[in-house]
Amino acid sequence: MRSNRIKAALFLVCCMWASSGYAVTLRQLTAPPVISDIKISPTGDYLALKIFQDGKHHIQFMARETLVQLGGISFPGRNEVGDYFWVNDERVVVMILEASGSEEAPIYFGELFAANYDGSKSDLIFGYRAGQRQVGSHIRKKDADFAWADIIDVLPDDKRRILISKTSMSRARNRTPEAIMLDSYSGVEKRKIKTSPYPKGRFYTDIDGSVRLVSSRKPDGSLHLHTLPDGAKKWIDIPESKYGDYFTPIAITDDKKSVHVLDNIDNDKVGLHKLSLDGENYRSIYSHKNVDITNLVMSTDGRSVNAIRIDDGYPSYLVFSNRGEEGTTLKALLQTFSGESISIRSRSRDGRYWIVWTSTDVDPGSYYLFDSELNTLSKLFDSRPQVKSDDLAAIEAIEFQSFDDRTIAGYFTPAKGSSGEIAPLVVLVHGGPGIRDYWGYDAEVQALATNGFSVLQINFRGSKGYGKAFEVAGYRQWGNEIQKDIIAGTQWAIEQQRATAGNICIMGGSFGAYSAVQSAILAPDLFTCVVANAGIYDLSLLYKKGDVAYLYLGESELEKLIGRDKDELDRFSPVNGIANLRAPIFIAHGKRDRRAPFEHAQRLKKALDKHDKDYEWFVKRREAHGFYNNDNQVEYLQAVIAYLSKHLSKNAAR
Repeated sequence: MRSNRIKAALFLVCCMWASSGYAVTLRQLTAPPVISDIKISPTGDYLALKIFQDGKHHIQFMARETLVQLGGISFPGRNEVGDYFWVNDERVVVMILEASGSEEAPIYFGELFAANYDGSKSDLIFGYRAGQRQVGSHIRKKDADFAWADIIDVLPDDKRRILISKTSMSRARNRTPEAIMLDSYSGVEKRKIKTSPYPKGRFYTDIDGSVRLVSSRKPDGSLHLHTLPDGAKKWIDIPESKYGDYFTPIAITDDKKSVHVLDNIDNDKVGLHKLSLDGENYRSIYSHKNVDITNLVMSTDGRSVNAIRIDDGYPSYLVFSNRGEEGTTLKALLQTFSGESISIRSRSRDGRYWIVWTSTDVDPGSYYLFDSELNTLSKLFDSRPQVKSDDLAAIEAIEFQSFDDRTIAGYFTPAKGSSGEIAPLVVLVHGGPGIRDYWGYDAEVQALATNGFSVLQINFRGSKGYGKAFEVAGYRQWGNEIQKDIIAGTQWAIEQQRATAGNICIMGGSFGAYSAVQSAILAPDLFTCVVANAGIYDLSLLYKKGDVAYLYLGESELEKLIGRDKDELDRFSPVNGIANLRAPIFIAHGKRDRRAPFEHAQRLKKALDKHDKDYEWFVKRREAHGFYNNDNQVEYLQAVIAYLSKHLSKNAAR
């Protein structure tokens, strides 16, 4: 039976992992998924799985029918597998991640590796080491490419070549990428298709793999669009008045005449729009009244929009009725996994086999195989098989009114097993500030909740996802109104009897660490202790140290977010407000942090010493912005939980 005739309820065939009842550990919660990013081959005969083993990621190939291992891809030394793509029935191209000798986290340096599913014909096809023979591998010598590569299109109808974006390695911040045709077997054939007119260029192709649109950023930060409608002889510049300031192209339509985009033109919220490539017609398709569109559920070829995801508290989906087989299948899957996050990760060329991924707040994620001909849904693997839902704490969406009556959304997670009791509260502040918290599995939240602490997450003003006006309300308010939202949310938790005054700590990473310290300075009697990891504590330092100011358009972004007024920067810098701080601080930082250089922690420590304040120090020499190594993550959380337990009472009130 074809998937366009499947019933509302799909039949679940098997589950490869059986449940077992035991308490979850910090390592199990935080370890990288054992299995991730499963993709099926175009024929549907083979599965590719990214697996985490011996401290790094590899690719394993299996027969879809028997799950017998057929081969794999592993890299020597500190190299590991990044993202990857099936380029034909037998071959995948892999982005290589490389860890330097001084840091824990691997970084993508633009290299591409290709191999067949049985391990044959393996080759480094692009990158700065392409001219070297790599010890312990089958990489052959060829000309080196001193550039970064990103995949634009795997060109399903071309069995050898792929389309990549090539950006030269240079210290200059205004590098312009080129669209290059690359042979996925030899890596030798390279043919330039198009050059971006400005830096930060991104190319978009139509259903035939032809470049139809280039989006880039001018030196003044404005977006530039360069389009080529089907049949046109010359490229067209689309005036800025034709689109909004969030304009993000998604995919060229099948008729090659338009592009679907996310944008906020004539609307405070980011919605789905359709722009004709000649720039003459721009129409809105959908927007939500409360929140921006979170993302789009694309067709398995990545060229069409099947559904819209909205996160107004919990995830919900709007499926387009005209999306044929994939839309019908997606509707049935959403009914089967009602209330869960869901995405279709890949599909065989003939549409019979689908790889489906689902997750919830108490499920880190599971992969399924849907057979549209037999109308069966079989669980393949759990991403973290040792983490059991019964051991985790459910997360609740909440709202409250802030100090100026602005509605603020967030999430509350009661401590596991705290029914009828008021557990100690940790206010966990997200980074950014231009991101937001979502309902779903969060290892840090679960680490706290399963160890006796309730958790409050607040999407304060300045967070993305709630419209332009909400985001702009946080500009140049880092040290003031953003923190007042966090303080108001904490007071709401007390009023709602979800927390007890005097039994609350505040915690965060990056901007969240900044907020944790700054909120505790502004409300010194509200928080019993502070945990700050990889934080920014002297705002003026952002213009002098670290990578933000040196990124393309980075300095102009800082001016928008924090301004240049020296008195304001000083007033909003936690290092200058330590005299008002009463809560002790747990300071964590990586010495290799380029986003928030270690000097921020050193300046905070110096200010604490000057005012004779209580603090604890947790530093890792090889870590950068946040802790990547799982041993370090576990050690950090163990130290944090011990610190929280020392300052918060577990004798919960009833």
